[in-house]
Amino acid sequence: MRYEGCILRILGLVVLFNCTEPALTSGSPLPQPVAVIDDVQPTSDDPGLTTVAFLSDTTIEVAACPTVRRDATCSFAFFRWDNGILRHSEEPVKAKIGGFVELVERTPSADGSRMFLDFNDREVPKFQLALDWIRTITTLGMIADEDVNREVVQVVDTATRKTCFDWRRTFPSTYSRMRVAAMSPSGEFVAIKLENKLSIYRLPPMCEGPRATRRR
Repeated sequence: MRYEGCILRILGLVVLFNCTEPALTSGSPLPQPVAVIDDVQPTSDDPGLTTVAFLSDTTIEVAACPTVRRDATCSFAFFRWDNGILRHSEEPVKAKIGGFVELVERTPSADGSRMFLDFNDREVPKFQLALDWIRTITTLGMIADEDVNREVVQVVDTATRKTCFDWRRTFPSTYSRMRVAAMSPSGEFVAIKLENKLSIYRLPPMCEGPRATRRR
């Protein structure tokens, strides 16, 4: 009976927590890209191993690797973003070979005034979250759901924590970590590769959106 009473108290606390917890939501519509290029290659068989990176403010790299190693088996494509035009790079760019595929969750701008966030979480009904918490607590963390089904990309002012970019997508539950976005070193642009399209988003000069909150 004590054990059952403890479970009921835990359930009550979890339900209360889920009712009062600030959600990571945005009342604003999704931002619209200022440039899009189709037929972007390459793409890995494992979508979690396709990454996007700004090599400079004007050069974007898309890399797809068959394994977690970043080596000669990876495929690369490079794009030029200059004067409001996005196109395939006609100049050869040397790819970074060696090490492992980097899935970076947070990156600051060159001057440190903005923080780029690209993270995954699990979006399920609150009652399901409560059941997951109970199962995790009662098994001392030995059984817990680690699959994810949502990616959130944000750019946040490091001083005020206000957002100037908020983009998200959902996908079928997977244990892979999805990272499809990158911010330019200047903090002015975000590149997102989704399926076979690469899109560029221009960020406003001031971050005046809601304060960033992340549900963990």
